[in-house]
Amino acid sequence: MIRMLMKRCFTVQQKNLEQTGKVIHLNKQNNKPEVEQFTPIPTSPVLGPIKIEDPKVSNKTYRWCSCGLSQKQPLCDGSHQGTSFKPYRFTLEQETDSLELCGCKLTKSVPFCDGQTCVNLRKQSGQP
Repeated sequence: MIRMLMKRCFTVQQKNLEQTGKVIHLNKQNNKPEVEQFTPIPTSPVLGPIKIEDPKVSNKTYRWCSCGLSQKQPLCDGSHQGTSFKPYRFTLEQETDSLELCGCKLTKSVPFCDGQTCVNLRKQSGQP
C-alpha cells in the first residue's frame, strides 16, 4: 500500500515536472533522483503555412499557437494549459491582404512561416 502511494505521488510529481520542461532521472552512480531541463517539442498540425485573409491592423492582438494543440490553428484557443508552451502575441503595424503563419510550429521567424522548416520536415517524413 505504501509503495503504491509513493508510486502515485512520484507519477504526479513527474507529470508536473514534464509540463514545466523538467524531468526526473535516477543517477545510476549514487541512486539519487536528479531534475533535468529539456526543451519541449510542439505538435506540428500542418507542414506548411496557414493563411489568414484580411488581418486587422493595430487594434487587434493575435495569439499564435506555439504548442500545436489548438483546434483553431494557427491561433491559440488555450489548449496549451498545463504545458510549458505559451502563445506568441503580436499586432500588425501595416495593412496586408493576408498573413502566412507557421503551421509546423518550428519556424525560425516566429510566428511567420519561414518557408524552409516545413519543406525540410516534409522531406524527412517522405511527404511531397
